[in-house]
Amino acid sequence: MFLKIELYVVLIFISLIILRAYIREHRSVNRDFLLAGLALVIMDIFEIISVFFPFSSYFFMHSIVVGMELILWIYLPYVCLRIIIWRFLGQEFLKDSTVKNLMLLPIFITTMMAVVSPFKNYLFKLNLFGEPIAGDYFFVLDIFVGLYTTAAFAVCVFCAVKEHSFDMRVKLSVAGFFALLLGGIQFIFGYFMSNFYIVAATLSVLFLYVEAQENRIFVDALTGLNNRNRFRMYLSNVMNNYVKVNMYLTYVDIDDFKKINDEYGHIVGDLSLRTVAESMLDLHSKFHYFIARLGGDEFAIISSHTDSSDVDVMIEDIKRTLKKKSEKNLPDISLNLSFGTTSLNQAGKTMNDIIRIADNIMYEQKRENKLKHAEADKAGSE
Repeated sequence: MFLKIELYVVLIFISLIILRAYIREHRSVNRDFLLAGLALVIMDIFEIISVFFPFSSYFFMHSIVVGMELILWIYLPYVCLRIIIWRFLGQEFLKDSTVKNLMLLPIFITTMMAVVSPFKNYLFKLNLFGEPIAGDYFFVLDIFVGLYTTAAFAVCVFCAVKEHSFDMRVKLSVAGFFALLLGGIQFIFGYFMSNFYIVAATLSVLFLYVEAQENRIFVDALTGLNNRNRFRMYLSNVMNNYVKVNMYLTYVDIDDFKKINDEYGHIVGDLSLRTVAESMLDLHSKFHYFIARLGGDEFAIISSHTDSSDVDVMIEDIKRTLKKKSEKNLPDISLNLSFGTTSLNQAGKTMNDIIRIADNIMYEQKRENKLKHAEADKAGSE
């Protein structure tokens, strides 16, 4: 008994240490990651409570504890699916009401069944020793675990098929493996057979924390986009390992960004940068491109297109999306972008050569835009 208690105490401390470090070190806390850690802590505490309080005197309390544990039991694969979607498909996908309701439906059904189980034995019943055993409809939980696990793995496979980066494919493979591992452990061992799943889930939260720490090195803190380090690694990987016939590099710069900072302040300047970043992120599911903030008001896009004219379509979509967002977020400011695009398939050109070409094209368009704006202002004053 004491060995079991000690195990749960250790798991509680591990989970709390991870959560504390994550909250302290990340400006933007992922709610799903936080709630998954808290769910594990609560499950560990419930297991300790069930050891100390005998069934004969605390039947109703045992029923409540088991019911809440089963809800958390389903909540963990739900969180795993949410984190994978958020990480690889984008946050906007999770905002879709249909997707949100479908994902929450198994948790709602489980909660309703857990509430009535002490009286109807739907999900569980307690034997003479106070130990929970499977109820008449416990198989429903296995179905839900299978659905969540299959969906998480399917997202990883879908994104891996469309992904060009080897590094990203490795991350998707690892994420898919962990989703199958946790779902498999949960399905094979079952809630009433082993607590090995709680140990595995705790270690998975630890793995996600380590990955989050590694991502901090390659993520721009203000916008959440890839940073310059990740951009150079990704571009180098594409240049060395992929057929570059349909690959393009696009440099992006905000027109008159210094003027925005000087006239409206750095808070509005930061909001402008985030608005541009969100506009490009909103189109990620359509174009499946790589986006990075290089520093200041400069961004870069690495994309694949079957025809060079598709690059112009992408740019127009970004402009259109930015216009809608800026009208909402920054109604007093006109946000305009300059673009410079070049093909990666240029014989004898190094990565730095390609970057220089895109940068020069972008600055040429920036000069043209500046002249157009000056002429427009002059005509308006007359």
